[in-house]
Amino acid sequence: MSTILIGVDASERSEDAIAFGSQLAQASGASVVVANACREPLRDRSLEIARALCDRLDLPEGRALVRIATNVSPAHALHAMAEGEDAELVIVGSTHTGRAGRVFPGSTGERLLDGAPCAVAVVPDRYRERGGPIGVVGAAYDGTPEARAAVRAAAELARGFDAELVVIGVVVPGAYDLDGAVDGQSIVRDVQEELDAIVEQLPDATATLLTGDAAELLAEHSRHVDLLVTGSRGYGPVRAVLAGGVSGRLLRSAHCPVVVVPRGVEALGRLFAPELAERAS
Repeated sequence: MSTILIGVDASERSEDAIAFGSQLAQASGASVVVANACREPLRDRSLEIARALCDRLDLPEGRALVRIATNVSPAHALHAMAEGEDAELVIVGSTHTGRAGRVFPGSTGERLLDGAPCAVAVVPDRYRERGGPIGVVGAAYDGTPEARAAVRAAAELARGFDAELVVIGVVVPGAYDLDGAVDGQSIVRDVQEELDAIVEQLPDATATLLTGDAAELLAEHSRHVDLLVTGSRGYGPVRAVLAGGVSGRLLRSAHCPVVVVPRGVEALGRLFAPELAERAS
């Protein structure tokens, strides 16, 4: 059985993470570990908080466990627990110090992305109140291997939720020299053809093409999907997601939960087909 790790603390953002984690666990059949990192003197209080939040998952006995780690860095603690539990996904809420519905720069969600051993989901503020059924899953696509991994992960999520899949292509003018020697319209046509070829192979999928700043466009488009999946940047060390890049900026302004698939991490196939994963291992 695959595992989802949900990082919690005493803030309301943890209720947002639990709300999304519950949806995902119900759809996938995965087990859940609710984890809290704290200093040793606060261990008993942290355990009490984690148990109360775990109860909100409303899962059958044995499907949800609580783990406490004495570590001053929640991101480091969640990294270690994700590796120890062989988690398929880590879920955290947005920081309570940011604007409503936003992730504050330097938050646990952003720090968690640097070196994450698995995919990471960051859930926006008040999702516990306004989050509804997952009916549309979006996948950010720019033609890189990391983007293709994001599309595979999004397809698995859409299948698990019985949702529509939208592959969102973004053409960034500066990256293609659209105002210079390269024919901008030709690039747009090429990207559109690539998107069309991708969705032809995926059931219940459509494509949309946007031109401009990737982070801004994806954040705005997140109003029209219930879950958005993106890859990490196409360069830099494996499993590194730079906060100044598209993924980091997107986390700060998205209106729906965002799943980031770090470079070098496999897609989420195990989450929805645990019996196939066990058979193959």
